[in-house]
Amino acid sequence: MNPPSAEAQITFLQQIQRLFAEGEFSATYKFALLLAIAELAVEYGDDTGNGLDLPMLLIGEKVAELYWRQVAEYGSGQPSTIVAILHQNHGAQAAVVEHLHTLYRHSAGKLSQARNHPRWQSTINSIVRTIRTMPLRYLQVLGGKLEPFLYDYPSPKGIVHLKPGVAFNLRRYQGLIQQLARAGWIEHIRSNKLNTPMLGQIDDLESFMFGSARASLSDVAKALAPIQDHRCFYCKEKIDQRAEVDHFIPWVRYPRDTAHNFVLAHRGCNNDKRDYLAGQDHLETWMRHLQDRGPEIGERLANMGFVADPHCSIHIARWAYQQGIEMGYLGWIAKGRIEPLTDKCLSIVSG
Repeated sequence: MNPPSAEAQITFLQQIQRLFAEGEFSATYKFALLLAIAELAVEYGDDTGNGLDLPMLLIGEKVAELYWRQVAEYGSGQPSTIVAILHQNHGAQAAVVEHLHTLYRHSAGKLSQARNHPRWQSTINSIVRTIRTMPLRYLQVLGGKLEPFLYDYPSPKGIVHLKPGVAFNLRRYQGLIQQLARAGWIEHIRSNKLNTPMLGQIDDLESFMFGSARASLSDVAKALAPIQDHRCFYCKEKIDQRAEVDHFIPWVRYPRDTAHNFVLAHRGCNNDKRDYLAGQDHLETWMRHLQDRGPEIGERLANMGFVADPHCSIHIARWAYQQGIEMGYLGWIAKGRIEPLTDKCLSIVSG
C-alpha cells in the first residue's frame, strides 16, 4: 500500500486537532494512549502506509512507562504546599496509578527492577483491562460521535489495529503529536483542583512528568565515562569537568530517555550539536559503540532505572534519519561544520 497522499495527511492532522478540541478529557488516560500508540508506531512501524497491529500488552507496557514517573510524590517546593501523588482525574485516583503504586514501592522507583518483579505481568494485565474499557473506547469520540480514524473499534481481541496510513502519519508528525499530547496532559494536571495543594503558583510539571534534556544526569555521566575511556564521544578528546550527557538522537526529535541513546560529550560539542542529528561518521561510531559496549551500557543504566533496549534505540535512529533525509535536515560533524544527510546513513543504521 502506498503512503497517504498530501490531502490524506492534512485530513489526519485535522482529525488530531479535533481530538484535542472536541474530545472529552475527564482523566489523563487518552493522552497516555495517544502517546503510547504514537511512540509504538515509531518503534515498530514503517513508512509503507500499511496498517499496523499493536498487541495490547505492548500498549499496556508503554502506558505503564509513561505513568511511571508520575507515581512518585510531587512537591513544588512552594510555601503552603504539600507533597503527594498528583491526581490524574477529577474523582478517585486513576486506576493505572493505583495499579503501579505498589510495584513502584517494591522496586524502589526503578522501572528496570519493576519489569523483573513477580507482580509486573499482573500489573500490566490490570492496566490493559483499564485501557480497553476506558480510553480505547472513547479516544476517538469527537463531538459526541465515534469517528474511528486511528484504529478499528471495537478492536480485535488482544490487539489494536492501526488503520492504513495511520502509522505513517504518527511517524511523520511525531513531534507535533508529542507536543500537543504532553501540553494537554500537563494542563489537565494543572487545572485539576485536587492538585492545587501540591502545585502552588510555580511548578516544574513538564520535567517531573516526562523528564527532559535538562534533567540531572550526573550518575549517567559517571557510568559512561569509563566505557568511553573518559573521552568525548564526538571529538575524542579527554573529558574534563565540562562533560555533559547528550541524547544521540536529539530530545527534540524523540523525547525519551533510553539507555543506549546516551553518550558523554564535552559541553562545547554538546552545545554546538544542539538539536542536529549527528553526521554520518558519528552515526557509524555510534553503531559500533552499541555493538561493542551495548550490553555493558544497558546493564549499568538499567540499574539506574532507564529502559535498556538497543534494538528499540536503533529502530528509533532509523526512523529519525529517514525523516531527516526526507525533510532535508543537515547532520552535525563538529563545531561550525555540518553536512547533508544522505541515504548512506540509512544503510549504516540498517546494517
